[in-house]
Order: sequence, then structure tokens, then C-alpha cells
Amino acid sequence: MSINKPGDYPFKSLGLSLQRHRQRFNQSISEVSGAVEIDEQKLVLIENGKKLPTEDILLLLIAHFKLSDDDASKLWDQAGYASETNPAIDEDLTKYPPILLMIPIDTKVIYSDKTEVVANPNGLVINFMQQPNGAYQSQTISRIGMSTEQAKTFANILNQTIQQLNSNQKNKPSVKPKKQDQTSE
Repeated sequence: MSINKPGDYPFKSLGLSLQRHRQRFNQSISEVSGAVEIDEQKLVLIENGKKLPTEDILLLLIAHFKLSDDDASKLWDQAGYASETNPAIDEDLTKYPPILLMIPIDTKVIYSDKTEVVANPNGLVINFMQQPNGAYQSQTISRIGMSTEQAKTFANILNQTIQQLNSNQKNKPSVKPKKQDQTSE
């Protein structure tokens, strides 16, 4: 029988808080790890207080549980990521002119060879992939996440568009080339 030392669980309060939030939503380790895309064992270590989540993982968990600012701040503090207040941030920002940020958008179409859908009760993620170097080397080229309701709407629109395309192709008259008469004069 092993005795756990206090140093074995350096992030116990953070882990317990995350576990309570998960249980409040009646979600399993598997569901949460799938939603934030981390290994189940890693989430178990985090909830047990043995491992500190990275800032990115903690932000994903906070967003997944839709935590209030106060609850998110408490988790952030428990993780030791609390930032010191900077007096420069408290400055009156109205004296600075607004900044316009333009982000170029690539409008080219990328075609996929394969699609994978990962779903849980909160929504789903569609992974669009290509297999440029053989069947065993799929690369994700785009990922789209959406709520369950948005996914249902998307599926209906996609189905209607495909039906309309099929209907247009069936009703399209086929044009046969005319033969020219060759008469001798």
C-alpha cells in the first residue's frame, strides 16, 4: 500500500475544481477530452492534480464549460497563471486613435478527399482531409466546429442543395448535335 505525499498532487485544488465543473455538466472524461481534443489520460492527471494544464488547454476547458468570468478567473489563479495588474492597462484608451486591422482572406477552394466527423452532446467538429501521398497519410486541411443545432441546419441545407442539383440535372434537356445534310448539286 503506497502512501501519497502532498507533493504528489501539486495542483489538487485546480484538478478538483475542473472535476466539479465536468460533473456539473454530467460529462465523462471521454466526452470532455474529446471536446477539447486532449488525451483522456492527460485529463485524468489534470483532474487528479498531478499535472498542470497548459494555458491553451485551460482556456479550452473554460470555454467548453462556458464558465463565468469569476469562475474562469478562479481556475486561472489556481493554475498559477494569474497576471499582475499593469498600470499601463488602466490608462484612458480614448486618447488613442482606433486601429483598423485588415486580415487577408484566402478565397481559393481546397478540395478534400476524406471527411471525418467527431461529435459529442455539445456539438461536432468536421475535419476535411486530403490524402496527397497515398492512402495512409491523410492530412487535415480544414476543421469546422459547430453546435448541434447549427449542424442540423447545415445538414438540411446540404441535403436540399444536393436534391436541387440532382433535380436540375434530371430536368436538363439533352442536346444532340445536328447532322448536316450533304447534298450534291
